[in-house]
Amino acid sequence: MKIVFVSFFILLAVSVLRIDGKESSKGLTCKQEIDLVKPCLDYLTKKTDAPSTSCCDGLKKIIDSSPTKKEKEAACKCLKKAASEIPNLCKERANNLCKECKIKVDNFIPNDLDCEK
Repeated sequence: MKIVFVSFFILLAVSVLRIDGKESSKGLTCKQEIDLVKPCLDYLTKKTDAPSTSCCDGLKKIIDSSPTKKEKEAACKCLKKAASEIPNLCKERANNLCKECKIKVDNFIPNDLDCEK
């Protein structure tokens, strides 16, 4: 099964996003997920050479909080929307974020991923 994380698109976390606050995954709202990946923004927009510890910790928390398919879908949709609103997001870095953070997952989320699969 594909693990949906923006590669996160990581995702990340746009402060300009308008989030509805609905629960996205186990115990986390979409806004909380975005807040958890905000520390990744500098890395994903090429302002730093490596993701920060807080970026990787946030990503791990989202993954750990999304054990079921339904929760993975919700997290995927949330983070994919956030990523789409970051104009200078480096897709290559987003696709490699889990690897850079040394987080093992089944799949990284490409921009065209259908979150419901």
